[in-house]
Amino acid sequence: LEREGPQSPPHLQRPMKVAGLARCTAACAARREAARSAGGVPQALAAAATSAILAWHCSSPPPRADDAAGSSESSEPLDARWTSRECRLLSDEPPLDLLEGRFVFADGAGVRVWPATACLAEYLRATGLHSDRLAEGAPWKGSRVLELGCGCGALAVLLARWECERVVATDASPKALALAAANAERHCPEALRDGRLRLRLGDWADASACRKLCEAEGPFDAVVAADAVLAIPPSGPMWQANEALARAAASPPEPLLEATRELAAGGAEVFLAVAERSGDVRATARALLDRRHQLELLSPPREIQPEGGGHPVTIFHFRWKETPGVGGDVTHQLWGSV
Repeated sequence: LEREGPQSPPHLQRPMKVAGLARCTAACAARREAARSAGGVPQALAAAATSAILAWHCSSPPPRADDAAGSSESSEPLDARWTSRECRLLSDEPPLDLLEGRFVFADGAGVRVWPATACLAEYLRATGLHSDRLAEGAPWKGSRVLELGCGCGALAVLLARWECERVVATDASPKALALAAANAERHCPEALRDGRLRLRLGDWADASACRKLCEAEGPFDAVVAADAVLAIPPSGPMWQANEALARAAASPPEPLLEATRELAAGGAEVFLAVAERSGDVRATARALLDRRHQLELLSPPREIQPEGGGHPVTIFHFRWKETPGVGGDVTHQLWGSV
């Protein structure tokens, strides 16, 4: 590939690398099967294969978010690491043509639109913050909303189009924020320009960063997060060869809940959409039960089946109390999820 690539036209060099990776992957699979037949797969082979794929993915730097506004620049063509896909977020509306990242393993899960986002979007539209405006079709108009883990910005774009007064979308991944900025430019550029949609780099596990965010952008009327819980680290073959990477990919519910406690102070409503993979819903319900004296459930947990199939998604809708109280009602409503 190194010999052939430079002699090919520039627009063909990347496809040739993709084809080469496919051939290498097939060869690794054949060697793995042969090793298994001979009595096991050497861990070194698995680790070497994974490292090689990661190195290939990361050989060209992806677009990055350079500042809080989410501006981005790329050292390669826009579509080199991104792809466009029509995503149906609302069942009765046309799909949105959204940009996503091609390499989830290398760039992080935030570069894709996952089914939990569509489930949360449907729930937010049906519930709203202003019940008196449901009939008008503008239940979020004038609201101040914070999204944690916005990924490539699908939900933030919807909220901006629902005429929220301000949408602050945060993510710990510069690669995801760059995609969010590009998608906002596609679907709600005026919201970016007039400041109604703001993209910020931030990690909800950092308590100090949460306090600074609240001081700079708060207060909020609602805090939302879709598919932000991964209680157990991923355990597929690729992850087994990189245990440290797998541990870093895990996202237990406790730090997320503590972040919402700080960011939703003053009575803001919290909406969490949790996909059920390996006990993620139960882990979230247990974490909420541990904090039952400090919160008020605004509706029982609601399970939604994604339209295109996949893991069921549970919506947790609650508010933090100013002063602790009795948690019996919370226990009753959460027990089924535990």
